[in-house]
Amino acid sequence: MASIAIIAASRYHKENNKLLIQEAEKVFDKVLFVPVNRIAIVEDKNESKIMFKSTNLLEFDACYARFGASDFLIGEAVLRILDKASCYCPVSLKGYQISNHKYYTIKKLGEAKIPCLATALTVSPEIASTLAEKLSYPVVVKLIKGFAGKGVMLIREQAELKAILDTVHLFEDNIALQEYARCDNTDIRCYVFGDEVISVKRIGAEGDWRANISRGGKAELTEGSPKMEKYAVKAAKLLGFDICAVDFVETELTKQGFAVVEVNFQPGPFRKYLGNLIPKKMMEFIYEKAKR
Repeated sequence: MASIAIIAASRYHKENNKLLIQEAEKVFDKVLFVPVNRIAIVEDKNESKIMFKSTNLLEFDACYARFGASDFLIGEAVLRILDKASCYCPVSLKGYQISNHKYYTIKKLGEAKIPCLATALTVSPEIASTLAEKLSYPVVVKLIKGFAGKGVMLIREQAELKAILDTVHLFEDNIALQEYARCDNTDIRCYVFGDEVISVKRIGAEGDWRANISRGGKAELTEGSPKMEKYAVKAAKLLGFDICAVDFVETELTKQGFAVVEVNFQPGPFRKYLGNLIPKKMMEFIYEKAKR
């Protein structure tokens, strides 16, 4: 008998989670779906519990936690407990904390000699303008906690940057500036499952410089570069993820010919283009881990 609890972000994508539940039910004997806003963290007699109604989720063999950026505080609390529990979880607290911060993600990967684009962090509009000049236009501006292509802007000139910085400063948000790699609105997403990788090419919508499927792009399976896939596994292990997606752009800005732009700890399945392939692989991987 094997059981799994799937914890979903408060703004979860119903169709994606429906796929996960369907694939989980094919391999697990017991499957429980839990919206994160229905969870209670309970401390009882020096014992931590993650409660959903009258059920302690730590009693399950596996727990797949998929949090959004807006769930950061409850996500930290849940993963801090799961990190110490016997219940298997493919997402670590450390990885969740780092990958929620776009600048710090690139910093940690760069320290490990994983190819990345030049990136800077600033809270000052004046410093941001200076950094943009050094990186040379166009530059990519990212809100630290944006996701799914949101909060990511391509800035072509100083006047455009000033308008963006005025808005960001108004809301007192930190930003990261990143070197722009010209890649014809395509990138490679490496889905990592332990030591195994599935590579997918993403192509952005016409007129969009980004390759996000959520913004009208498309995806197709591709024969991955062994070198790129090796770095994807290295990045996942560095951050403490057994399951994640590592996004690369092909560019001459690094000697390897590619660079990591982001690590996604709760990647979508791209069902329209890949069918059930990714959720199926996720649940089969978690099941094998849980059995051990």
